[in-house]
Amino acid sequence: MTSSVAPAVEMIPLDLISVVNPRIRNKKVFREIVSNIAEIGLKKPITVARHDHPEGPRYDLVCGQGRLEAFRLLGQREIPAIVVDAQRDDCMIMSLVENLARRQHRALELLRDIEGLKERGYSEPEIAQKTGLSVEYVRGVTHLLEHGEQRLLRGVESGHDPLSIAVQIADSDDAEVQ
Repeated sequence: MTSSVAPAVEMIPLDLISVVNPRIRNKKVFREIVSNIAEIGLKKPITVARHDHPEGPRYDLVCGQGRLEAFRLLGQREIPAIVVDAQRDDCMIMSLVENLARRQHRALELLRDIEGLKERGYSEPEIAQKTGLSVEYVRGVTHLLEHGEQRLLRGVESGHDPLSIAVQIADSDDAEVQ
């Protein structure tokens, strides 16, 4: 019989937590988070990684930015958190994976996360492996990002344009195709 122990939850001062992979929140959704926490409390602790500093421990947020911001808005000084052992880059990747698992993540956030991983020196195959996306998808997105094709990325995000077609358009010299 295997024993599964729930991770320990610690109370962490809000001013010691840094958001490594910030997200822009939908204002309506954020108001709902704040209202929900104000009415019934926090249902799920945030997740942070502890790092030692000369002044004492500091924490990088892994997941729970909306809950963290809600606690700040509600005037709280501490928040319940699960503390994991992870380096800053790993926190960013864990945050990305958490966002991919959300039911209603925005495609534009995914595109920005891929761009962030690429800027941190990860190769396209590494990004694909860490995110569960195909190498072809990651290559297509990074190609459009590198060429400043924001209009085409918006088309991909909205589902209007398949990524493969957007890449072909970006690579075309023909003004009519563009």
